[in-house]
Amino acid sequence: MRKRSYVLLAGVAAIAASLVVGPAATAGPERAQAGTVVFIHDQEPPSLRPNWVDNSLYATSLVTNNIFLGGMIRDNNANWVLRNFSSKPKLVKRSPMTVTFQVHPKAVWSDGRPVTCNDWRVGGWQLFINPANNVVSRTGWEDVRSVNCQGKKGTVVFKKVYADWESLIAGNSSGIFPAHIVQGQDGNKLFESSIPVSNGPWKFQSWQKGVQITVVKNPRFTVAPAMKLDRVVFRYIADTNARFQALKAGEGQAMEPQGQLQIADFLKDSNFKVESRAGYSYEHLDIQFGPKGPAALRAPYVRQALMQGINRPQIASALWQTIAPGLPTLQSLIFKTFEKGYTPVFKKYPFNQNRVISLLKGKGCTGGPDKPSASNSSIFSCPGLGKLSFRFSTTAGNQLRALTFEIIQRQLKSVGIELVPRFQPAGLLFGTTLPSSDWDIIMFTWNQSPASKITSNDLYACGGEQNYGNYCNRRVTSLLNQTAVTLDEAQRTKLLNQAEAIMANDIPSIPMFVRPVFAISSKKMKGLTAPTTQEGSTWNANAWGVS
Repeated sequence: MRKRSYVLLAGVAAIAASLVVGPAATAGPERAQAGTVVFIHDQEPPSLRPNWVDNSLYATSLVTNNIFLGGMIRDNNANWVLRNFSSKPKLVKRSPMTVTFQVHPKAVWSDGRPVTCNDWRVGGWQLFINPANNVVSRTGWEDVRSVNCQGKKGTVVFKKVYADWESLIAGNSSGIFPAHIVQGQDGNKLFESSIPVSNGPWKFQSWQKGVQITVVKNPRFTVAPAMKLDRVVFRYIADTNARFQALKAGEGQAMEPQGQLQIADFLKDSNFKVESRAGYSYEHLDIQFGPKGPAALRAPYVRQALMQGINRPQIASALWQTIAPGLPTLQSLIFKTFEKGYTPVFKKYPFNQNRVISLLKGKGCTGGPDKPSASNSSIFSCPGLGKLSFRFSTTAGNQLRALTFEIIQRQLKSVGIELVPRFQPAGLLFGTTLPSSDWDIIMFTWNQSPASKITSNDLYACGGEQNYGNYCNRRVTSLLNQTAVTLDEAQRTKLLNQAEAIMANDIPSIPMFVRPVFAISSKKMKGLTAPTTQEGSTWNANAWGVS
């Protein structure tokens, strides 16, 4: 674990030194004014239809979570906060599993129609179980037998136990769509470029494609404190340098950036506040097991070679030290380092370049180096598997990810494994490439919540709805499926630990680290907090203010 390649570290230093601030963004978008916050972001939504296969971007939820507002949301400490519910939903019966909920009497859509249980039935359950709708996941909704409504009161009866019932009923991950708008419509064409109504603190106003989305205060929102602001402008700047320069230049007041080296400059600038914390998100490398990936990745020894050929602690030290000192290597795919139940099952694969070469040669692979070398250009070929050359996919325009790839590419090339970059815009990567399974190795972050581990079968069970890597181990699947129907938390943790012990042998993914989450705001702005869950920093947008 302590072995280092000083050649690689020097290379990273040279790359980091080249990250000079680029030219300022071109004029065009609105500048901030009284009652307005400009929120700068790197990814523009492909549509305003969240949680569809062609639009599973976190960036979309930042806009839509306060338009399609659920019954509860999670705050920046991952605790439940009431919104369109007047009280928390209740588990009133275990067989059949039955849950009741009560919509707030003041909850209304922006067109004046009341928010009722029918919005959960039509704009939630019926919409998501419709096989014609290309939704990201039907998990939970498909286990519902009926949603019985009496005005604002709802009774949900499940076909079987569903352990994450509270998240499902709260509607915080997908939001609840208005029944009077979506009923009878083609779900795959909803909200392409606008949203007609809102039940949250803001409502959609306009979208200047390629530049910005503007939302304005919803005066009919009264179930929680109303927005202090008149509007929020989401301004999209793909280039990392230009994005941070725009914030410095006062072209925006808020940013929830992915980890980038430029954050270090803001930490020293008294004109800005930087908040950071560990979140329920993790960076990882998924490995393709399906037919569109190379046969070599289906060989366990090749995946082990990848795992031990990447110096994950070195990457954290070289790239994250200035903005997240002491960032620990993540040794689990299900639990975060700070969670109860975390077991470092992947720790048994320490970085060991000599071990990688010995392993590959022991399997009859030829053509690679005899010892690790930063100048190596010889790539291994293995019997029945071919050349160990893999496409490496990730988001374009993200400098820290580009640097991470640079390090990983050099580390693996030094032991005879080749990575070919395939960087794509976020909309294309997550909307098309990822769900198509047409990739070899892909690096991205899963944004999650404390309850996400309950539905780990979505990601790692055979046929899981978001198991885009096509990993399949029947024993793991059985354990994860048991987890999803187990109400006792201690028992769920035991099942998950058993599943991960097997997964660590299979290596379906390579965990990197829990992603630190950041929120940067100008001294003129108040209320922005770094989020811990997929709810995002807009969870308390009604409390934002600007002077």
